[in-house]
Amino acid sequence: MVKRLISIFIPLMICANLFAQPNPDIYRVAYLKPKSGSMNQLLAGIKEHNKKHHNKGIMKVRTYRVVSGEKSGWLVRTYGPMKWAQVDEFVANSESKSHADHGAKHLRPHIEERVGPMYWTPIEDLHYNPDTSGKPTKMRRVQFTHIKPGMSNEYYDLRQKYNEVHKKTNSDASFSMGHLIHGGERYAIYATFSGMDSWGDMAPTASTSFSSRYNKVHGDGSWDKFLKQVSKTIKKSHDEMRVYMKEHSTR
Repeated sequence: MVKRLISIFIPLMICANLFAQPNPDIYRVAYLKPKSGSMNQLLAGIKEHNKKHHNKGIMKVRTYRVVSGEKSGWLVRTYGPMKWAQVDEFVANSESKSHADHGAKHLRPHIEERVGPMYWTPIEDLHYNPDTSGKPTKMRRVQFTHIKPGMSNEYYDLRQKYNEVHKKTNSDASFSMGHLIHGGERYAIYATFSGMDSWGDMAPTASTSFSSRYNKVHGDGSWDKFLKQVSKTIKKSHDEMRVYMKEHSTR
């Protein structure tokens, strides 16, 4: 029994140390599924709710409409960055009578399902050419990766090799990395975030394939080895596209 517990906890400790950052930025995320035929009423309620409760400091929010993926048609609300100590303040504000009563009247009647809150933090050393403007892009592609138990180290190494190709070939790609640290499978779900202006940005811009560039950087045959390691490390992956809703956001 002791050996079994050690085999469980040691990989978790390694993952925690691998991605640990002192006093990291925290992002709170929640998905809302509108009731059928109630999207307009929900959006009107969100607009009023933002004016009253989400217009300053850490309470400011970005609202996106999910337009592809398994949650297409849902809304996603993101808050942050904030520090862990500020989460207490956020929760206290959210649980205040004024906030709760307003949400119960203007939001809850139009929501069929809610997922979250979940808490995410960036993995800064796995970013590549990230957008540092602090301004939202019109669209945001989010690629989720679910890794197999105990494979965080392997996944981190794969991402480093992936990023090295972008760096050494002067790629014009831009993305940031994050992982879920509370509210789900901790140290098991990662996400790549890419800002876009339109669907046209999905088209590759490099003149050569990524596999060719990978082999050039890491050696002939390395791409096939990379794919084999990916299949050993990753349980599943999926993505979604989010469209920023300026009129329903306060940051």
